[in-house]
Amino acid sequence: MKKKLLATVGAVLGLSLLLTINTPTSTKADSNLLLASVEWVQAQINPLQTKVTNLEKQVAQQDVVIKQLQKAVAEGGSVVVTPPPTTNPSTETPAVVYTTASAKVHSGATRSYKVLSTIAANKGLTVIGEHKGADGIWYRVEVSVTVKGWIFSGDVSTSKPGNFVPSKVITKEATNVRKGATTNYKSIETVAKGSSLTYLGSFKNANGETWYNVQTAKGNKGWVLSTLTEVK
Repeated sequence: MKKKLLATVGAVLGLSLLLTINTPTSTKADSNLLLASVEWVQAQINPLQTKVTNLEKQVAQQDVVIKQLQKAVAEGGSVVVTPPPTTNPSTETPAVVYTTASAKVHSGATRSYKVLSTIAANKGLTVIGEHKGADGIWYRVEVSVTVKGWIFSGDVSTSKPGNFVPSKVITKEATNVRKGATTNYKSIETVAKGSSLTYLGSFKNANGETWYNVQTAKGNKGWVLSTLTEVK
């Protein structure tokens, strides 16, 4: 009996040890990956929530009109139908916003989200989305080709500042960086579409073309044609 009891205890201990060894443990990397995934999903959901809210408002307005018409038909008379309010064009999402002071770009549309980038004052950002939150309007902006996030509307302006100075040049397609400000000059380097170049200055040549003096990631300094790029 004693041997049987010892054998049972040994089996239980062995099973417990096996479960302990085979049970996966959460790692910090797993937690970080999960958090990043949640933030990305939330960033995708925010614009959709705004669209759903707008659609709900439109349905409610149309429901009021339908009820007015139904009442008119039931009473055999006429009724003045109040049209739904029109959207103010001034509330349309801007194409570009400019920082009025140093501002932070977050991974989601509240200040509690992770800060992706800090933008200096008087810098332009391309707007690719909008979300109306409890604290106001947030714009989804493109910091770079690979980095996109949210900035609060109170930290930016839709008016281009008089002292706006570009800090970088983004290529719209594969672009030659040349020794001088015409296509007659030899190419120093060819940079890929979406490359970020440091802005050094600009020049308008005799042909009326505007060229930007830039520095590439490799440290080469040269000129790129403005129509192939955009400044930020």
